[in-house]
Amino acid sequence: MKSYFQQSTAVVVIGLASLLIYISSLERPPHNDELYHMLAARGLLETGEPSIGEDGRYWRGYPLTWIVAQSLWLFGDSLPAGRLPQVVFMVGLVVLLFLFLRREAGSLAAWLGAGLFAVSPFVIEMAQFVRFYSLQGLTFFAGTLLVYRLIDEWAWLRPVVWLRAGLAVALLSFAVHLQMTSMIGIFGLGVWVAGAGLLTWLAVSERPLQQKRLVVGGLVALSLAALAVMAATGILVRFWAELRSMALFAEPYADQFWFYHGWYVLFYPTLWTLIGLLTVFALIYRTQPASFAMVIFGVGFILNSLAGPKSMRYIFYAQPYLFMLWGIGLASIVSWARHADLPAELQRRLTGRLSLLTRGWATIVARTLVFGALAFVILANPAWLRSVTLLAGITVPPERPPTLWQAARPTLQPWLDGAEVVVVAEELNPLYFYGRADILLNASRYYEIPSERRFPFAPDHRTDVPSIPDAASLERVIDCYGSGLFVIEEQFWGPDAHTLRDPEVEALLLHRTERLPLPPNTRLMAFIWTTAPDTIRAADCQGLPVIDR
Repeated sequence: MKSYFQQSTAVVVIGLASLLIYISSLERPPHNDELYHMLAARGLLETGEPSIGEDGRYWRGYPLTWIVAQSLWLFGDSLPAGRLPQVVFMVGLVVLLFLFLRREAGSLAAWLGAGLFAVSPFVIEMAQFVRFYSLQGLTFFAGTLLVYRLIDEWAWLRPVVWLRAGLAVALLSFAVHLQMTSMIGIFGLGVWVAGAGLLTWLAVSERPLQQKRLVVGGLVALSLAALAVMAATGILVRFWAELRSMALFAEPYADQFWFYHGWYVLFYPTLWTLIGLLTVFALIYRTQPASFAMVIFGVGFILNSLAGPKSMRYIFYAQPYLFMLWGIGLASIVSWARHADLPAELQRRLTGRLSLLTRGWATIVARTLVFGALAFVILANPAWLRSVTLLAGITVPPERPPTLWQAARPTLQPWLDGAEVVVVAEELNPLYFYGRADILLNASRYYEIPSERRFPFAPDHRTDVPSIPDAASLERVIDCYGSGLFVIEEQFWGPDAHTLRDPEVEALLLHRTERLPLPPNTRLMAFIWTTAPDTIRAADCQGLPVIDR
């Protein structure tokens, strides 16, 4: 009874602690991707469909949009309300990771692995991010755990086994529906299942060694033949093309195969550089869960590093398995130190070498050195500092400070009310904070429109905002609308632009418009113009959208 109470208390503690951490800073400014679901959730409550604008529909990740809509209905239309479901999903993932590690590797591995995961800056950010990554991570992890349980199952005639298998398929399919990167994780899971199944058969089968060697050789030959067939039929080429395909905004990172390595080194310099050694210790200590985590994370890390689009969000589904390796590996070192009686041996040597130390003091110093060294390996990582600054709303390079759209509204409001047209370089924030974005100038968004429906001023099917790609189209807008406002984030302007800079657009705006001063902390730039009616060339204005105000 006492043991059950202690185990239950541990789950409540880590779950409640995670919840308190994640809800502590839900007010921070949004990333533009979050607003797809926020705007679509508003539309769902108003129209019954995930609508943005009059004809825009955002169907991607619809289950999450529906959940966000219910949260807005319950708690009011606000970013914190929209972020609450992600908090719940992330707490569930932390608890599930803790329970799995405790069952498979012991309480120490559970506290280390799930504890480090819970306070990771990558996890905190996703817990407060209105997107499907938290839900994807939870469903993918739960699905793989069910498969893990099935690998040792021999009584397949029992209905409960088929129920688990069906639930695993449903969860993994749902994770794929939310985000296609789950397919990479499923491939890694398949590699582990094949390897674990083969090793189990080799261990328990009574067939002669020669036959086992023939089976292994045959499987290797079959795998090579399958790869050859896929290469000959173009399947591998298509897979590679799909893996490398990306939107324009992702191109700066496309060839940075070290992208994820760089982030791990930045935030976890000791744990990441020791990953090989910790994995070896973990495999010795708890072979099956360690191999499970190693293969899924390893395959995910390699393939995501080779992929074109890169973001820490895209590899989030694989993050729990990395922390599993760290938790099991660190726990194995502690276990080894205890069984080897390392503190006692160190105490003996200290007592012999330093005559000033009594036996009691030597014991204290020895334990401090051993467990202090392990604590240093963990605490020397600046991830905890990034987590604190993230919760405090402090930006740390290489990240950029958030754009404060709401702070610019008082200055922009007269033009938002009176301009004939409002052109923006990113439409989601203006739609959310201002309720207006008439035309979008964004080459990346423009080329995301399917080719058969892509032409200047074609509406984006997600937001219903007409889209243009270049300065020539913008010049038509300036010529054809008597007054206008153009709003762009500073990060897209000038030689230090993060990405998507267009010098021709900059030159046109500087030549044809007037800069509207905005508070510097907004990190926004605004330009206004008025065009005399007699200078408007009617022929150039055909096909431009009619702005109803």
